[in-house]
Amino acid sequence: MRRRLSEAEARARRDKIALRAFLVGAAALAAGYVAADFAGVVPREFSVRWRSGMRFSEVWQGRFDDLDPARFLGIPIGETRYRLNFAEHVAIVTRPLSGVRAWRIPERVEYGGESFVVTALDSFAFLNAAGVTSVSLPPTLRYVNGAEQGINAELEALELRLPGGGAARFPKGAGFDEAALRRALGAEEERP
Repeated sequence: MRRRLSEAEARARRDKIALRAFLVGAAALAAGYVAADFAGVVPREFSVRWRSGMRFSEVWQGRFDDLDPARFLGIPIGETRYRLNFAEHVAIVTRPLSGVRAWRIPERVEYGGESFVVTALDSFAFLNAAGVTSVSLPPTLRYVNGAEQGINAELEALELRLPGGGAARFPKGAGFDEAALRRALGAEEERP
């Protein structure tokens, strides 16, 4: 025979049953609402899906419309991307376009009716050169800017075309830096 519950125990049990019934009902109601909302049955003014979509478009719409990949990757000219300095008319090599195997960087590039001399390699320009097996650098190059730190493992040949003709070749994986560039161009800095 079961013990008869006291008034307090009976009230606690009723409250527990009522709470469970309320939570199950609320969950069922929310699940039904979500299902109806995704089915498109809920009117637009009551649709959480529509309102959240509208809020998302208000926050993000137009935020990246003026994002120019050329600012970060460089302007594509030929098979190379460059950052252009319009004041000094110089070009900095940032990376090759995808699919380039034998990357030949020219001495000058034309853009917007203006001519730019290629004088520098951007940092990690070679790291971003996936698939490139050989690089031919222009004799106008003056700055490496840390590009040698990320020489791609696929790179088999790296040469600098010299101003008087011919080329200076650098061994695979080593020997190419700012000092080696100056030596090859005959512009070694004098030390005191």
